[in-house]
Amino acid sequence: MTIAGIGVGILVVILVAIWQFSGTTKLRDPGVVYAPSLVSGATLGKADAPVTVEVYGDFQCPFCALYDLNVEPVIVNKYVTPGIARIVHHDFEFIGQGTADRESRLASAGAVCAVAQDKYWDYSHWVFNNQIGENVGAFKRDRLVAIAAAAGLDTAAFGTCLNDAATLAAVDAATADALTVKNIVSTPTVLINGVSVDWGSTVKTADQLGTLIEVAAQVKASASPSVAPSASASTTP
Repeated sequence: MTIAGIGVGILVVILVAIWQFSGTTKLRDPGVVYAPSLVSGATLGKADAPVTVEVYGDFQCPFCALYDLNVEPVIVNKYVTPGIARIVHHDFEFIGQGTADRESRLASAGAVCAVAQDKYWDYSHWVFNNQIGENVGAFKRDRLVAIAAAAGLDTAAFGTCLNDAATLAAVDAATADALTVKNIVSTPTVLINGVSVDWGSTVKTADQLGTLIEVAAQVKASASPSVAPSASASTTP
């Protein structure tokens, strides 16, 4: 091996070490926080909201991160807070299937654990904002625990939950439902009142999704039976 080759090898080792160090200690704050009054597990908003927005996603999916961090907060502010819509997240293993570490599965397991601590949305934002790439170690266990800590979770309880076979079973069930029952073929997949949004080649803007939500709300309102005034009792003379 030449001296140049040795030098390149050392440089690669150094760069990998730097990446691993920075990947576990220097996490990026997403800066997205939702009002506790809106939060119920992996659902945001009022149960009786006329529009339900369901989101099927994978924590390694870059478009999912774009939606979660840039589009959804606008939807929450404009439609969820006033009670027009509610949002339900379904996290499953899509990208990570068949890989050695199955990072998508583990990240989704972490979401199950976050729900148990009433920290799902904090966890979700922190995970999405700390993507590095797909199946490259970004969501291995140690880094995922560090992300959970940054999101405000109890890491001891989080770790115990990750070790629970029932947690992974829940993720596997969600994955089976998404792939074989709902026939989800891409992430994110968004359904508005059960109708799949034509995502196209990129993430729709908040305005585009907002228009679809408003139409769904109007359809819901027009389909609701009107309440006829009660007939007053009368006596024929």
